[in-house]
Amino acid sequence: MKKIITSIQSIPLFSLLVLCCLLSACSEPTEIVFTHGPDDSGALKQLVHQFNAAHAGDIHVTWKQSARLSNEYYHELEKSFESGNADIDVLSADVVWTATFAERNWVKNLSHRFFEDYQASAFVPEALNSVSYQNEVWGVPWYTDLGILYYRKDFLQQFGFTAPPATWTELAIMAHTIKDANFTKYGYVFQGGNYEGGVANACEFIWNAGGQVLLGNFSIDDETAQAPLLMINSQEAIQGIEDAQNLVAGGVAPSDVFQYKEADALAAFENGDAIFMRSWPTAYHQIVSQQTPISAADVGVAALPVSKEGNPSYSCLGGWNLMVSAFASEEEQEAAWVFIEYLTDEMQQRTLALQGGNLPALRSLYDDEALIAQVPAIGLAKQVLPNARLRPVTPDYMELAPDIAWAFSESLQENLSAIAAVETIEGLFRAATVVSNE
Repeated sequence: MKKIITSIQSIPLFSLLVLCCLLSACSEPTEIVFTHGPDDSGALKQLVHQFNAAHAGDIHVTWKQSARLSNEYYHELEKSFESGNADIDVLSADVVWTATFAERNWVKNLSHRFFEDYQASAFVPEALNSVSYQNEVWGVPWYTDLGILYYRKDFLQQFGFTAPPATWTELAIMAHTIKDANFTKYGYVFQGGNYEGGVANACEFIWNAGGQVLLGNFSIDDETAQAPLLMINSQEAIQGIEDAQNLVAGGVAPSDVFQYKEADALAAFENGDAIFMRSWPTAYHQIVSQQTPISAADVGVAALPVSKEGNPSYSCLGGWNLMVSAFASEEEQEAAWVFIEYLTDEMQQRTLALQGGNLPALRSLYDDEALIAQVPAIGLAKQVLPNARLRPVTPDYMELAPDIAWAFSESLQENLSAIAAVETIEGLFRAATVVSNE
């Protein structure tokens, strides 16, 4: 020991500092870039800060905020990945992007890591399906989403309605009864804009009339896996578009709903200007956590109405998955995986639910009564998730989705009849499919 001390004392100061640095492995932390849209709740910012504090000197995450709207965010990622010098290491991905990202080799195949570190049964099956493509796993479910009906519980009770509407006809009757008596501006607000949210709403109207939206050999539901090449043009699909049109024509929905996005619908509902609203679970947290004319006791949530009594109610599956960029170095990929494991841990899932209103991807949290009491949408989701459907699963989704959104928005303006809308969508599908196969 004395010899060691004597030897160290004989080393020049500069060399000693270098030696100490090497001995303590004082290297710079692995820097990784995480990209995701804005989080108004502040929960994600808190989680990233906590991760960096816990991994100080080892891993440091920089959150690069993306565009708020899903389709705008997609084009940001597309531009970055196609440039060949993407600075992204771990990314959030809309549930509809998996096939595209996998086919274009933008993200890593995570099958081995996933089954090594996770139990598939721990996740909500519908969320797990959204990271799967061609029997491989390309991401980890982060949080899930689905369309639900919000309603003014106090208004319904005041006018003697004991339950939320099960059909569009019941919704229209309730809306007119309440609107005419208390001068509420709108009966029902939803997302009819020409963007990705419009696609989700269009699919829900079609599904809840008994229609389908299928492409190639990829199906939204397993029961129709042997579907023909394309399927949307049916009497049920036409009925679904007519249901949406009738809500506008009958004065239940605003005439400019063809422009509505999530923020527009939420503003109308939380200001007390709408009786019913279609939105995602996060809207509940935004309504009750801010200074609005509505209290938590005034807000109810229910499954979306259907065309005919007895029809099953389907909701569009939304949500976000976590993926690792194929352009990241091996060191960055390892650090990205550590970050993904952190964000998908039960504690962080709980934080996002409580502070942001996000639906967890972990099944265990849907049995947590204390959590459900604070985030009622989780209780509803447990019942509705088995009937949640993915939008068309195809690598060409982002080229085809604008066709659905455009036709739906045009139909709400009466620029297209319901028949013309579904025929137009199918025609655009066929044209896009021919081009992609050439």
